Amino acid sequence: MTQLAMAGDDWLSDNDRKRTTRAIAARKKAALAAAKKLEAATDAVNAYLHACNECNDGSGGERGGAWDGRRLLMRDLTEFAGWLTAVYDKEDRT
Repeated sequence: MTQLAMAGDDWLSDNDRKRTTRAIAARKKAALAAAKKLEAATDAVNAYLHACNECNDGSGGERGGAWDGRRLLMRDLTEFAGWLTAVYDKEDRT
């Protein structure tokens, strides 16, 4: 039987393994940094929403309720930040 493709860990050089390890570490670092920034963005949008509510001029979320775009944005930012943290921060929780 003839092998047609060289794939898998058996065919990776040490440089390939190191490059892959560095790329995975960089992805994890970027994901955790993004999660922190997404949480900060959520806090900023929330502060803006509270400031709009204080104005009592209709710019707050009272009309849109749960469907207000700012609330949807905060929900989505929080969800994605949580996913990033759950996926890329699990090694640190052992």
